[in-house]
Amino acid sequence: MFRIALYVALTFAVAVLFLFYRLPEGGRETIIILRGEEFLVSFSAGAVLSLAGAAFQSSLRNPLAEPYLLGVSAGSGLGAVIGILLGYPPQAGALLGGISAVGALLLVSRIFYSPLSVLLFGVGLTAFLSSLILFAYSMTDAWTLQDALYFTLGFIQPLPFPEGAFLLFTSLSLFFFLLKKGRILDLLSLGDENAFFSGIDPKKERKQVLIFTSLAVALITAEVGIIGFVGLVVPHIVRFSGFRLSEKLLPLSFLFGGNLLVTSQLLAKNLVYPTVLPAGVVTTLICVPLFLLILWRYSVVRS
Repeated sequence: MFRIALYVALTFAVAVLFLFYRLPEGGRETIIILRGEEFLVSFSAGAVLSLAGAAFQSSLRNPLAEPYLLGVSAGSGLGAVIGILLGYPPQAGALLGGISAVGALLLVSRIFYSPLSVLLFGVGLTAFLSSLILFAYSMTDAWTLQDALYFTLGFIQPLPFPEGAFLLFTSLSLFFFLLKKGRILDLLSLGDENAFFSGIDPKKERKQVLIFTSLAVALITAEVGIIGFVGLVVPHIVRFSGFRLSEKLLPLSFLFGGNLLVTSQLLAKNLVYPTVLPAGVVTTLICVPLFLLILWRYSVVRS
């Protein structure tokens, strides 16, 4: 209970720091409103990516499963770049690309019966889509290329409150959907045979989790760009803290993932002030050492 309270207190502390750090003398009310909108976007995106990582890792029984490796983020990124190249809003292209990646995952889940095969397909799809993104870069003029790079590197911008509220609604919808599927996710993590003899259809349930979660990731990626490692690292940190069952894993992943991306955005704006770094780059710089630390701790525990 103490650790859960600690996560909630951390959320409050991060929110206060993000909203009130380095406020200028004039126009404070306007700045706080803009930061509030930015906080809403960052927290929602981090929460969705973390929940997606927890859901993918449990349903596919693979500790490396996350939205980026399954191709959803890369599909959204490719759609955004193509949209920018053709003069359309990148958000529309990103959403279309993410939905296309979801369709590919759905098709593969019908062809391949092994969760590992679905993950390996996602890795191959990510590599293929990333090469198409680089190809699109080579076909883009310098001014347009800058906009495309901003999106694919994960630059988070404040959105109007209705759009930010929609992203928060998306994150909460995914949270309650997965929380309702919590027992099913726990059974899927034990294997399809255990899940089947516990009275559920593992293929049907896994498909529902993949589709709904991937759509939420596509909606988020359409607004904030490609941000990796959040869905990979955060669920492992929560599990290593002693919370392995979905009833606690999912709420804490929701909170910690949101906190992580908000913190990354705060650092991105202040590390080399007044230059603003991509939040996706800062998140990777934070998460890679954490991931290596988790691997080391797991190896120590098992030895």
